[in-house]
Amino acid sequence: MPAKAGIILATLIGVATVANLNLAVANVALPDIGRHFDASQTAINAVAVGFSLGLAATVLWLGALGDRYGRRMMLLLGMGLSVPACVIAGFAPSIGVLIFARVLGGVAAGMAFPTTLALITALWAGSHRTKAIALWSGIGGAMSALGPLVAGALLLHF
Repeated sequence: MPAKAGIILATLIGVATVANLNLAVANVALPDIGRHFDASQTAINAVAVGFSLGLAATVLWLGALGDRYGRRMMLLLGMGLSVPACVIAGFAPSIGVLIFARVLGGVAAGMAFPTTLALITALWAGSHRTKAIALWSGIGGAMSALGPLVAGALLLHF
């Protein structure tokens, strides 16, 4: 078990949470997004699946690159790329830019998300690893369920 295990695990869970929340957060806003951009149903669908597409298209090979060239670097790159992706999405001037930002956010998650679990399996052993993975999975699943609720609250107040 690493030194400062609690802080490390909380950070890894936080990174995974960012990816989990982004999977569902835009779906709640789709009707408003469609009206704001006067977007076609195809474009709205692309916003809905853009993040998942970016994540699914890159998660396997970016995870392998992290294993080969450094998990820490891949984790930092993924989180560093997620910030501009979120800013671009938040201030997108057109539906095309929003779709691009969602796909870019998915690519960022493809860098960071698999690295979180890989780091847990590399840093913990035995029953500590089992507990760390259980926390990572349980909290990640809970955050996925909270995504639409958080998005709805933000839409109501902002």
